[in-house]
Amino acid sequence: MKLTIRLYKLYKLLGLLLCLWSGIATTAYSQEWIYTVRPGDNLWNIAADYLTRMDYWQRLQTLNQVADPQQLPPGMKLRIPVTWLKGQPTAARVLSVQGTAEVKIAFTGQTMMVTADLLLHSGDEIRTGSDGNVNVEFGDGSRLLVQANSLLVMDTLSAYGDANMVDTRLRLQQGRVDNQVIRRRSSRTRYEILTPAATSAVRGTRYRLSMDAGDATARTEVLEGAVEFRGTRKIRTVTGGFGALAEIGKPPAAPVPLLPPPVAADLPPVVTHSPIQLSFPALKGAAAYRAQIAPTAQFETLLFDAVSVNPVVRGPDLPDGDYALRIRGIDARGLEGHDADHRFRLHARPEPPFLIKPADQSAVLEHALVFEWAEPQNAVAYHVQLAEDEHFKTLVFDLPEYAKSSLTPDQTLEPKRYFWRVATQDAAGRIGPFSDPQFFRLQATPKLQAPEVTAGTMTFRWSAGLPGQQYQFQLAKDFQFETVIVDQRVSEPKLTVSRPESGFLYLRMRAIDADGYVGPYSPAQRIDVPPATYWPFAILLLILAL
Repeated sequence: MKLTIRLYKLYKLLGLLLCLWSGIATTAYSQEWIYTVRPGDNLWNIAADYLTRMDYWQRLQTLNQVADPQQLPPGMKLRIPVTWLKGQPTAARVLSVQGTAEVKIAFTGQTMMVTADLLLHSGDEIRTGSDGNVNVEFGDGSRLLVQANSLLVMDTLSAYGDANMVDTRLRLQQGRVDNQVIRRRSSRTRYEILTPAATSAVRGTRYRLSMDAGDATARTEVLEGAVEFRGTRKIRTVTGGFGALAEIGKPPAAPVPLLPPPVAADLPPVVTHSPIQLSFPALKGAAAYRAQIAPTAQFETLLFDAVSVNPVVRGPDLPDGDYALRIRGIDARGLEGHDADHRFRLHARPEPPFLIKPADQSAVLEHALVFEWAEPQNAVAYHVQLAEDEHFKTLVFDLPEYAKSSLTPDQTLEPKRYFWRVATQDAAGRIGPFSDPQFFRLQATPKLQAPEVTAGTMTFRWSAGLPGQQYQFQLAKDFQFETVIVDQRVSEPKLTVSRPESGFLYLRMRAIDADGYVGPYSPAQRIDVPPATYWPFAILLLILAL
């Protein structure tokens, strides 16, 4: 009993100590700013940039136990009391996150998953996965979209006097960011992104910035306003509609015009297949294309982001709903051009059935016409349409809520080309999109007349088909037509051949359209050829009967 009481008191003491430590840590974090040292930093320029007095560099050296104030290793974390700062530290807020993204907290070194409404402070690092993107809002309302496979460090997040006077300095080690910077008049408002190759500085604009570790190149594409692109003692001013690149160790190249947007006017307003597959006209000067899909036209969160060398969009398997698509060309330098935006609705479910027969581009004899399709899961009925045109403007029949998965028409159809399609209705009463149309040729079944037989010939006649058709006629000794004795192509619905030997023979024929399309053979028919000696006797009987 005494041991239990002692353990309970020890548990309460540990809980009290834990709460006390948590309070100390929170207080320390709120009273100190963690600065991440950048290449070229020393204690004097840090004091000049951030501290209220220059002589605070000595206190900074003592507090952080810095051996050499002139040599600070990049990435080092400096503790700076908030009361020494010219401006007060502020925080950025995560508006939304999609896919995989994690943040490394500068103060604790802890790594955690990024969540909406998470506050980011100076020194924190965001890393996105191959499917991740994070939308961040800063103290002045500026926003940044960190895209897939990126590493971004919040170097400096400070505010002066009020939230409209902010100092936002970021470090993009790799990846891509899309920036919407609020324009402010204050000279103390700063928005900079440092990359290993160059630095972009703006006061208000919309632009993209990327850092490709593979080719050691930073690229910026300015859509509105202007960007100062600095690197290796050279500053390039890049204005709206232009882009520039900079390689590590080299000055930025001269700005060049961005590619115009691709043509998206012919993209469908309703997409009926998932995964999404769309195509658009090729853009002159484009070596590749980027496609992005978002839930809204603001593109604050990306559901899909991919690059293709062809003008196509091979998107993800998304739920039915409304989406925004953005496509742009990428030139040979890797600079991405202006966007073409397109709104569409995805209506792909319940999925249409697989059409079995008539097969696409097949020919069917009228007596054998039957429609069949597969049965999707949860299907309770179907909507079946047959038309004379691929746009289904001239319908032959329209059957909603048809219950079976096969259909034999109860009406006589003229021999010609037809198109058919089927949609699925599920148990909830939802009707999905139609299947892709399939076309077939309906051909009349040839009607053979009794052959005319003489002592030396046999003449076959059959009903005529469509104008311009030819006919291929075969006569064989077996039902499988492995031993063919007559195989001829004629332009008229008749054929005269030498009288074959007596016995059972099999015949069939097929039509060949004027455009060269070859139809199916008719069902095989058996005929009995009598012996040649039968014919004089038959003629004598006929004379006697008269």
